[in-house]
Amino acid sequence: MLAAEIKPTNSTLTFANRWDHFLARWAVNRMGHRVEPGLYSLGNPTPDSPVFVTANYTLSFDGLRSALTNVDGYILVLDTQGINVWCAATGGHLTHHDVISVIRTSHLDARVDHRELILPQLAATGVEGKKITEATGWSAKWGPVRLEDLPAFLDRGQRVTREQRRVPFPLPGALEMAPMCGVPVLLVV
Repeated sequence: MLAAEIKPTNSTLTFANRWDHFLARWAVNRMGHRVEPGLYSLGNPTPDSPVFVTANYTLSFDGLRSALTNVDGYILVLDTQGINVWCAATGGHLTHHDVISVIRTSHLDARVDHRELILPQLAATGVEGKKITEATGWSAKWGPVRLEDLPAFLDRGQRVTREQRRVPFPLPGALEMAPMCGVPVLLVV
């Protein structure tokens, strides 16, 4: 008996998604950029398809699904209170307890034959993979830091290279983050 609903999604970002991202980056309705937690199907997953874990912040969820073009899989979305993966893990809003809870409430074990989760590398500060395995039998595998490296990660049999473990922060990325850092300061002043 599968009580939990699977919500369908795809890898295409709409104008509404992109507008939401723009607003989030400019701190408009700062905590309102959320996706409903739970289990999502991406494409046409089978019981052998990979299971990816992410936060319920729209930029985290949309970044993951848009990086998985032509991939059939499941996305397990945790309730991080609308906080991105890295900040949620560091702040205690994305932990192994959260992963364990969503595994159980989504009835994931009845939908998937394997017992492997692909977690974002940036969640490692808050998630103990061993605790997930002890409580559920599911193993945690850490994906690459950058979402655009996911297709290569999957092509290599879910192995991450040393380069993909690094956190690059080139100028374009810094400029993209500038509104998120500067706007709250301007609102207070």
